[in-house]
Amino acid sequence: MSNNPIKIVLIEDNPGDAFLIKEMLTEAKSASFLLEWRDRLNAGLQWLTENSADVILLDLGLPDSQGLDTYAKVHAQFPRLPIVVLSGLHDESLAVRAVRDGAQDYLVKGQIDGNLLFRSMQYAIERKQTSEALQQSHEQLRSLTMHLQSVREAERASLARAIHDEFGQLLTAMKVHLLWFTKKYESQKDIVDKTQLLLNLVESAAKSTKRMCTDLRPSIMDHFGIGAAIEWQAEEFETSMGIECKVTIDPQDLVLDEERSIALFRIFQEALTNVLKHANATKVAVSLKEEEERILLEVSDNGKGISKDDISKPHSFGLLGMRERVYPWRGNVSISTPYGGTRIKVIIPKGKVSTC
Repeated sequence: MSNNPIKIVLIEDNPGDAFLIKEMLTEAKSASFLLEWRDRLNAGLQWLTENSADVILLDLGLPDSQGLDTYAKVHAQFPRLPIVVLSGLHDESLAVRAVRDGAQDYLVKGQIDGNLLFRSMQYAIERKQTSEALQQSHEQLRSLTMHLQSVREAERASLARAIHDEFGQLLTAMKVHLLWFTKKYESQKDIVDKTQLLLNLVESAAKSTKRMCTDLRPSIMDHFGIGAAIEWQAEEFETSMGIECKVTIDPQDLVLDEERSIALFRIFQEALTNVLKHANATKVAVSLKEEEERILLEVSDNGKGISKDDISKPHSFGLLGMRERVYPWRGNVSISTPYGGTRIKVIIPKGKVSTC
């Protein structure tokens, strides 16, 4: 910590306790301080609104606020300031709840001295600074993740267009020339047979090209929206994997912005991948709905379910990726196991959502 005085705001209604706390701090030799005392919560909040501080010493029992509500009000208004609770009550349950809610420490007035109080404030400030640094680092990593996802989607879309335009046109031209050969030399069976073989290969290459373009970026989503894209993906999954996939879209003409559409579609693809790899399911039910101010996507299967340990595994990157995809809108992904199967529920605030 720096050698500058610690700026302390004491919110305490008892003048005697306030005097004792000031005397204790004066006796502490480890650092200097500047103490500002207010005897009401509203007065303390008003002072903090107009001035800066390093730490708050907070009594929970004030004339204008009582109990943990007092802490909650201060924390809600000044979440970045470390708060040390000073209480006349030796209540372990209250102490645990206060620290769990974010208080840096819980001290009983009759059981402290100046050095203990000063160390508690110093540690509170250091922990808060460390916590904020970690939070900032976490936010930077999340921002990087979102940026990389955005770049990846843009690259996939660009690559899909390039493959479609260049390889698609090339294969179409080859097919036209081969058809000309079949007509030109239709009387020569060996040439016709060889040309037909080449035509079959070109047709197969065209189908593979189309499939690669669709895997990279399904054009149906760009042209017909997220509902159509999910219905198409479900149909493809049912056809190729033999797992019944029932889809409900409400409303049918639901329109989402591109970012939310991509996020939901990739989450849906990951959910289907999990069904295929882990669920041993025979049926999947999919629901995409607009509900009040949010969009809900649910994917349920009748498989063997998923354990809590599997959900919380640090290397469950598929599930982690789902949660990261909805983070920009402070969305939520929950996983449960009703009736033995697995249900993934995705909620994204509606934001810029409209219907055609």
